[in-house]
Amino acid sequence: MDEVTIGVLALFGFLSIALTHGAKLARDIEEFIEAWRGPARSLRRWWRRRQHRR
Repeated sequence: MDEVTIGVLALFGFLSIALTHGAKLARDIEEFIEAWRGPARSLRRWWRRRQHRR
């Protein structure tokens, strides 16, 4: 194999790893946000009620 072929293969390998990990990270972030959406909404309502009582 010549240098160009090895470089191209390395580039494709790096891109596939980066995209795979990027997609997994995006899914993890989306799941985290979805999991905290309900508790955050409840906390926001509680805080607003508390502020209106003052």
